[in-house]
Amino acid sequence: MTGSFGSRWPVAGALALLRRLKPDYIIGVVTNNRTAEQEEKLAFLGMSGLVDALITSESVGVLKPDPAIYQVALEQLRAAPAETVMVGDNWLADVVGALAVGIRPVWLNRHGAARPLAQVPELGSLEPLDQVCGVITGRQG
Repeated sequence: MTGSFGSRWPVAGALALLRRLKPDYIIGVVTNNRTAEQEEKLAFLGMSGLVDALITSESVGVLKPDPAIYQVALEQLRAAPAETVMVGDNWLADVVGALAVGIRPVWLNRHGAARPLAQVPELGSLEPLDQVCGVITGRQG
């Protein structure tokens, strides 16, 4: 799962990351953005074919960090919380929301803010790809 992409331009390394993960993982986007806007953005960025499920607050009726949006995502992805990772850049919406339903969060902290919980893995960017994949998959080394 990933959080929102922010602006119309992807975070550096996002497309390469999705391409690397796609053959082996199911990928979902959970976002507080509107459905049509997010579909357009994914298409514009060339990411539509890399995303298996798009879960929006508009379609679910609640905003992140409400646990209901994460439950819908887990159902659509046919995933168990313990086998799911949420990569997101918003501490409250993405990290706290994921933790509330038992999903392992990875915080994309591009601005160097203080990390409230040391046990939550943190990325400063989505590059270099091998290192990022290690953090996300838990296979660092």
